[in-house]
Amino acid sequence: MPQLRVLIAVKDEAEAKKLGAKLLKAGHLVIGRVWEAKDVLRLAFETQPDLVLLDPALPDYGGLGVAQVIDDHRLAPIVFVTADCTRLAQLSGTGWLFSYLLVPYSDDDLYLAVEVARSNFKRLLALEQENMRLKKTLESRKLVERAKGLLVEKKGFTEPEAYRYLQKLSMDTCRPLAGMAREVIEKLSSGQGRKGRDKNHQP
Repeated sequence: MPQLRVLIAVKDEAEAKKLGAKLLKAGHLVIGRVWEAKDVLRLAFETQPDLVLLDPALPDYGGLGVAQVIDDHRLAPIVFVTADCTRLAQLSGTGWLFSYLLVPYSDDDLYLAVEVARSNFKRLLALEQENMRLKKTLESRKLVERAKGLLVEKKGFTEPEAYRYLQKLSMDTCRPLAGMAREVIEKLSSGQGRKGRDKNHQP
């Protein structure tokens, strides 16, 4: 496992020191130990840690509020540190439970929790990136279909001709197909297109 920059946000000072010692022993770097919600967020945004060990019962507006902000901004994976089993049941229904550590714990428990948190976080980011890619692909296809429909309706093209026309525009201008489709839509929708069939020039 690579060296991680870890932020410890546990209100019990003795527990925080023990966590820090175990992390240092494993080769990680503790970049801060804080116990108030506002300080956790300030330091998390300033330092961009690789991991946050978080007590869900922090003062102020609580560890769950902190976790939600950290998760919303995708700042870092989170390991919840708690001795309250009932609290873990509540956490399992949230979107922020990347991993948890139940006190008391062994070194292996800590290292496993850290690895699970990192793996879950990476998986989440990968899924979001894939969703964005699929969304962009779908939007591009919708643009192309809309442009083809307008070319058929206003220029008398067949669908295959309309698609080849868009492809040619894309190749001639070295621009993405979706971009050319958007331009065709704007021109034909605003009535700028010339009437009749013209497959060699923009509408």
